[in-house]
Amino acid sequence: MGKIGSVCLVGAGCGKDLITIEGMNALKNAEVVVYDDLIDDGLLSEAPANAEKIYVGKRYNKHSKKQDEINQILIAKASEGKRVVRLKGGDAFVFGRGGEEYIAVTDAGFTCKVIPGISSAIAVPEHVGIPVTHRGVARSFTVVTGHTMDGTYENFEALAHLEGTLVFLMGLHSCSHISDELIKYGKSQDTPAAIISNGFSPEEKRYDTTLKDLAATAEQAKSPAVIVIGDTAGLHFSDDNLYTTEKNATNQPSAESQQAHSVKIESFQSIDENEFLEIHAVEKPLSGVRIAVTGTENFSKKTVETLSRYGADAKAVKTIEIVPKETIDYREINKYNWLVFTSSNGVRIWFEGFKKDGCDLRTLAGIKIAVIGKGTADTLKSYGLMPDFIPTEFTAETLGRELGQKIRASGTSENERVLILRAAKGSKALTKEFDKAGIVYKDTAIYSTEPVAAECNSFADSDYIVFGSAGGVDAFFQHVYELPAKVRLVAIGSYTAEKLLKYTGKPVITAKEFTAEGIAKAIISQKN
Repeated sequence: MGKIGSVCLVGAGCGKDLITIEGMNALKNAEVVVYDDLIDDGLLSEAPANAEKIYVGKRYNKHSKKQDEINQILIAKASEGKRVVRLKGGDAFVFGRGGEEYIAVTDAGFTCKVIPGISSAIAVPEHVGIPVTHRGVARSFTVVTGHTMDGTYENFEALAHLEGTLVFLMGLHSCSHISDELIKYGKSQDTPAAIISNGFSPEEKRYDTTLKDLAATAEQAKSPAVIVIGDTAGLHFSDDNLYTTEKNATNQPSAESQQAHSVKIESFQSIDENEFLEIHAVEKPLSGVRIAVTGTENFSKKTVETLSRYGADAKAVKTIEIVPKETIDYREINKYNWLVFTSSNGVRIWFEGFKKDGCDLRTLAGIKIAVIGKGTADTLKSYGLMPDFIPTEFTAETLGRELGQKIRASGTSENERVLILRAAKGSKALTKEFDKAGIVYKDTAIYSTEPVAAECNSFADSDYIVFGSAGGVDAFFQHVYELPAKVRLVAIGSYTAEKLLKYTGKPVITAKEFTAEGIAKAIISQKN
């Protein structure tokens, strides 16, 4: 089988330092980079030196390539078996026509992954001290294009009556029309406005003005520009003066217009600092609670991050490691109608092996995928696929029962074949439910868990110990023979809880969902 090409739509953010880690990794592994205007040269240098770089930038009244041409370039390079990165400023799906490119690529039969970027609609105003929302000033914002394919404009009557902040992208050459229409439909001519020119560049410049003077101010500015209209445009957030309407302004609004919107700003400034901090304090129901999270490195770290957000003093203790099985025949996948994954580890291992074996994701066309919960679904999405089924409760039993019911209800259960892809010694509750429903399935262990020795004193001061699998329970008790007297045990599901009960005879707190969030909720409910 020849090498299969792919396309990745990467939102580059607003400069080299604002691309995501995932986006940067995709760029560093690209064989072809198709990039827009305004892409930082330093960012392009992160691509491999031998990577082909194709410029397809667009500017006002000056398009180097039509959109259809860009689509064909992406398809042509993918057809050559290349890893193509389509590098787009900001976010690909915010007026970036990324959706059109996604459709064109996938319709041509190629995988197209999307990596979000930081939109200039938020980042550029924020960089010059303008929040698009702010308590007491604006609680919503609307992003509008100032330039359309057919020359038409937005419904300004509706925009004029919206509360909150208006952010216009690609609207510098339409400022006269924007201000005239908004004022025509009732927006105050003294509404604060700002134009930010060349955001995140050495030539970045902020112009403060009013809606009435927007067009005149625009004559001083250079493209590209972001236009902000609303009371937040009068704010200047800086280290030394958070709420001034005077600092850093290149072009000040008139004294009359400042007075017109000063009431809202003053009412916010009157809020006591302690009241402000109290309002914005994040609830920490697990503050001071010591929790040890056992299991694989990935599971324990993810769970620790979640518990820490609730204030817990949480630590990851690796007690098991994942060992992939070597006997998987990926080329027999077309024998099955359903794939079932019960863990994120299973998804990662199976798809990495699938790709390593030279298989094409198009092989999965017509095959449905079921996952046990949101975490597993998120991992599946990272491979460019959406689950076809998630149970109402994230347990093996519910997954088996509800998926079995769904297959039976289709009227084709006798022809439906299900492939379960999970760890060795997985919960029997899943297969029991399939047996009840008369589902034809193959239960395949694609990985096993091997115990890793952990220091016994890792748990000595713990209030709770968390277990993420039955295999993790076995591994734990191979090395730890005594539990702290007052420690409480937490299991991710009933199967894991049953295993803990057999070892200890102690009550077990059991999460209702197979997720880190589910574990946190279970501990909080018991603590309260």
